[in-house]
Amino acid sequence: MGNPLFFKEDMEDLKKNMDKMKVGIIGAGGIAQTTHIPCFKKVENVEVSAIADINKEKLQYVAEKFEIKYTFTEWERLIDTDVDAVVICSPNTFHAEQSIQAMKAGKHVLCEKPVCLTGAEVEKVFSISEKTGKKFMAAFPRRFSGEAKVLKQMIEGGEFGEIYYIKAGFLRRRGIPGLGTWFTNKKLAGGGPMMDVGVHILDFVMYLAGAPMPELIIGSKYNKFKDSATDGGWPPMDTRKGDKASGKMEVEDLASGFVKLASGATLFIEASWAGNSEVGIKATLMGTKAGVQMPDPVDPKNPVRIYSENKGILTDILPAIPSSNTYQEEVNHFVECIRKDRQPITKKHEVLSVVKIIEGIYKSAETGKPVLCKNES
Repeated sequence: MGNPLFFKEDMEDLKKNMDKMKVGIIGAGGIAQTTHIPCFKKVENVEVSAIADINKEKLQYVAEKFEIKYTFTEWERLIDTDVDAVVICSPNTFHAEQSIQAMKAGKHVLCEKPVCLTGAEVEKVFSISEKTGKKFMAAFPRRFSGEAKVLKQMIEGGEFGEIYYIKAGFLRRRGIPGLGTWFTNKKLAGGGPMMDVGVHILDFVMYLAGAPMPELIIGSKYNKFKDSATDGGWPPMDTRKGDKASGKMEVEDLASGFVKLASGATLFIEASWAGNSEVGIKATLMGTKAGVQMPDPVDPKNPVRIYSENKGILTDILPAIPSSNTYQEEVNHFVECIRKDRQPITKKHEVLSVVKIIEGIYKSAETGKPVLCKNES
């Protein structure tokens, strides 16, 4: 008669192996190498088993570095494998199509920002998610920051009153990513800093404010550094194996937008890769009961500050903001949503609001006219 202890342990090992989630990565670039693959490898019973990229040199390098078993130069072949979930880290223009095809193939999807280039694409992606029953999550890690956790709870609890004015910015002095690669190729990227980094802080403030839809958008964009552009160092040089850079700068280096929202609130958003200005991530939300200013979170000398009033006395509050590994928590949340059949934190109307704002900023900047938005969803 066998040892019941060993039998029990064998069964537990077998169960763990059966429950193991297999993840495939589309796009072997910097964000996959520095964030997604390392984070998924830290989650229990999750295996990054496949990766796809058209760059064979990079593909082989990443597969060997992270011990990924299967490699593909065609992303369509990856989604036909037995992976349970697909993480999309490809150039922006492919996000919608790859998300849709992956869900149709029975895979859950975590998609890098900006998720889609148009509101119409967002509608299609979430429609397929609903029809297939597969989870679709947008990769917005700032939602898992300490600031988001504290402020979202306070705002939803009514402590800020009506949010009526929002300012947000993500500014760099000389930080053009992957100069001459897909990052600065208009067809592949869809846009410059507003699409690349502005989307992070825009999603953050819109998430806190309840994601009201845009009604009117006025946008501007500039490309003043196209003849003197320098590479900003992202993605890290050791993640660019086999990349061929043209050196061309086809997108803007600064974009800004003024938006009237359906809630009656006003939003001002700016994003730059290059410009003669201050730098950092900043956001302000003003409400009828309280407001908050969030300077660059990496600067401890400028903490989050809440402006309020207590019995007629103007009061400044410095809330204790918990530390957070935003990228790891994002991945953990995605996996948990799949395993426990929960809806991801990134809801359709929130993603749609952000994408429509960015789409409107670019359209207004190109036409020189305000954009009026139709909101049917």
